[in-house]
Formats: sequence, structure tokens, C-alpha cells
Amino acid sequence: MLALTAPIILLMLTLSSCARPDWGDAFQAQPAIVSGRQLLAAMAAEEGKCALCRDADVKLTLKSPLKDAAASGYLLLRQPSSIKFVCSNPFGQPIFLATSDGARFQQLLMLQKTYRHGQVFSYLADNHLPPALALGNWGSWLSGGLGQVKVEATEIRPDRQHRGLWFAWPLPRLTKAPDIAKNDLWEHVLVDAEKRLLLARVISEGDDKTIARFDYGERQAGKPCRQPGEIVISGLEGGSVIRLVFSNPQTPAECPEDLFRLRKPENFQEIYMP
Repeated sequence: MLALTAPIILLMLTLSSCARPDWGDAFQAQPAIVSGRQLLAAMAAEEGKCALCRDADVKLTLKSPLKDAAASGYLLLRQPSSIKFVCSNPFGQPIFLATSDGARFQQLLMLQKTYRHGQVFSYLADNHLPPALALGNWGSWLSGGLGQVKVEATEIRPDRQHRGLWFAWPLPRLTKAPDIAKNDLWEHVLVDAEKRLLLARVISEGDDKTIARFDYGERQAGKPCRQPGEIVISGLEGGSVIRLVFSNPQTPAECPEDLFRLRKPENFQEIYMP
């Protein structure tokens, strides 16, 4: 499931690229499989104790051969898949708002007086974005977590650079997205087994066609459920790289679902994407 952090991110994501994967062949020896899955299950159990809500200030930058772009704002996450992003002007007045629950999205562009909403799949198709991005748990992708993983279904592979272990599982096939249903889509995560930290995430078609890659760095020190201070999104067509820098991360006591619903102001143009 995709939870839109900010359409500026998704508008930067284009088609997939090909590169030699960082992982080797899946382990076949039963002891290695059992040990790896025990590690993953322990990490998933620890993650299940994390706070329901997270927020932070975030700066986004895009570097590409064609253009550079930047944005900053406030990001609110609610597990498993709700996200809200607010970009304000120097006077603290919101000029752009976006929310998603993983299946549907809403946007308010205050200066253009436009309210856009509808299905995430439709948003992706309209912007020529890979539909596979709708299958992930963006709440976990943006907090450096495992997400909803079926431990017993994971494959375990060595890292070619000896940084840890790669765990891989197939993404669901959704009948409402024919382009996805015919593809062999996988989520891979690189784990530092000693520190029990997720270092990287790759969404791929098969083993060798990358759709998006997330590298996590600068984790908060001395805290459980440590939010990455930086996430770099790469593996994109044309060599584009997106960098997200988080500051002042917090765990709000409450973040009710109403916070993730936007209302169309009067006199705003409404655009619906079924």
C-alpha cells in the first residue's frame, strides 16, 4: 500500500532501472533459514511495540540530470499506512497539504484553489508512475521499519558487501491493477543482524529490475524505534536521487484518523480521480 508523503516525491519517481543486485542466491540450508527468520521475527515483534504515531519536520531535495527541486514541510505518520504532509509559507500559512490512507489520496493546493482526490492507483497512472509503488507500506518505508511482513514466507540471502542479511518477500498481486498482477514484484530489506537495524530497502521486479531503493542513515541514538535522520531514494530512471532529511522527530500521544482527512474549501475547484 502506498501512503503519499508528498506528491513532490511521487512526481519524481519514474520508471525502474536495472542494476546488479546487492544480494546473492537465497540460502538453502535449513539452519541458516531458521536463524534468519528468528532474527526477522524478533525485529518484527520489537517494531510492534513502537508508537502508533510519528511526526517530524522534513526537507526534500531532488538531484537529476534534467532539474533540481526542493521542498520542506511537516510530516505526520500513523501506522500502518496513513500519512499527512503540510508545506507552509514563511508566515506559517499552509500552501500545500496532502494525505493518504494507502488506498485513497487528497490534496489541497491553496494558491491554485484546487482540491484533488481519488484512488492512489489513478494518481500513479495519471503521473506515469510505477503502479508497484501502491503496494508498499509507506508508513514503514518512511520510518525505516519492516512493515507487515510474513516471516515464514521470506527468503534469506547474503549481502555481497558483507553488511548483513537480505530478507525478501513477494508483494501482493492486486486484480484491480492488471499491470501489477502480471509482474513478479518483490520487497527486499537489508538488515544489520548485530545491531538489528534495517539499512536499506529495494522494491524490484524480479531480482534485477529495481523500481525504487531506500537507504536509511543517521538513526536516532539511544531510543527504541529509531527514526532515520536521512532517507535517500535512488534506483530511478535517469539517475535521479531524492534525499529526505528529518529533524525534530517526535511520537505524538494521539493522531486520530480525522487528522488525515481534508475538506474542500468553498470556491475550490474539485478534481476527482476514480
